[in-house]
Amino acid sequence: MASFLSNLFGGRGSSDATLGATRTIDLSGNKFSFAMPEDFSKQMPAENLVEYLDISDLKKFDNPEYGNLIRRWWDIKESGFFGKNLGTVMMDISVQRVPENKRKDIHERPYNIVDRLDFLLMIDDNSHQRYDELVEKTKGLPDEQAYSVPSTAHLLGKEMGTGFRDRLYNSHKWIGYSVRAPENQLIAGLVTPLTEYLFLEVVFTYAPDRNILPMSFLHFAYQKTQLVEDSLRIDYEKNNSIQNTMKSKDWLKTTNNQILQRHQDLLLVPFFGPDIYERLSLQDQQVAEVTKAIAKWDDV
Repeated sequence: MASFLSNLFGGRGSSDATLGATRTIDLSGNKFSFAMPEDFSKQMPAENLVEYLDISDLKKFDNPEYGNLIRRWWDIKESGFFGKNLGTVMMDISVQRVPENKRKDIHERPYNIVDRLDFLLMIDDNSHQRYDELVEKTKGLPDEQAYSVPSTAHLLGKEMGTGFRDRLYNSHKWIGYSVRAPENQLIAGLVTPLTEYLFLEVVFTYAPDRNILPMSFLHFAYQKTQLVEDSLRIDYEKNNSIQNTMKSKDWLKTTNNQILQRHQDLLLVPFFGPDIYERLSLQDQQVAEVTKAIAKWDDV
């Protein structure tokens, strides 16, 4: 009875989700494993899990549907039997071919995703190729009705940083990115190289119901999706040429911010314009003047 009452009035909900069996997908000898809560939405469509995918023939990826591994939906609600419905989360997992270098931020070569800087630039370019048309169509609308692709780089003082997130799951580095979509939706992706020409992508689309505060929804939704993220695992095929790089200390321990700072002189003008050094110099002068004024005030 005590257990029943606990479940009824606040013991069980999205935050109590548990993982099902571990799934393993064979990607031409590369083994990708993950687990997920199995309380799937009964109202939303699902795509069957692909257990084997031939990634040796890149021409197969000319078909935009090729490479999709699984799609699942979950309903998110507050804890408790009578918990209010808050929204849904959709998960898509796929293998993607490295896109064409269209932005040409620092070079015109195809992206070499084993190079960490190139990988970050590719993620940015790929997001723009997917969403720029939607961003343009929703330009001028209120924020809650528009698409927004965050900038790859920002400056805090003179130091460059990025909105890309570092994630380490089962001794493997993933890079996280986010795109804002209408109706307070959030598209959050995780990407990692699979071969020199392909990458794995896990995307969660968070969609709160109308009149639901996004943070209230995300509080419960993240608790479910974090279980999936923590389970992600890749075991490379023994002849995969990138595996040593993916296991290297530099790839695992170096943050995305450190990568940008390492190449800051190369990136400043492409990302912030030809007058960036002049603006940084003016900023230094302003800081010096403020510091001098504070010192004089202290002497009074």
